[in-house]
Amino acid sequence: MIALLMSETDNVAVVVQDVKKNDEVTIKEQKIPAREAIQKGHKIAVRPIQKGEMVFKYGKIIGRASADIEAGQWVHCHNVDDITEQLRTEYAKSYRAKGSL
Repeated sequence: MIALLMSETDNVAVVVQDVKKNDEVTIKEQKIPAREAIQKGHKIAVRPIQKGEMVFKYGKIIGRASADIEAGQWVHCHNVDDITEQLRTEYAKSYRAKGSL
């Protein structure tokens, strides 16, 4: 089983095929046992992610962990909060501070 790490700063990777619990998933040279079934195209934690920590994919924040997530666990809306509105507000504030608007 293989998962793709989109950026070196990511703490999740994307599985390229359906994964069963206990399947060994290879992410670069790292091998992680899947802690649960994960569907193709979904995310797997590359390392432990603490509750409140930001979740990174493509080198960008995609959410905040709503619970502790173990390496090999499925990462999805059941354990990640959508913080899109918060990020949008922060990015807009930063953009305005640069004198662009």
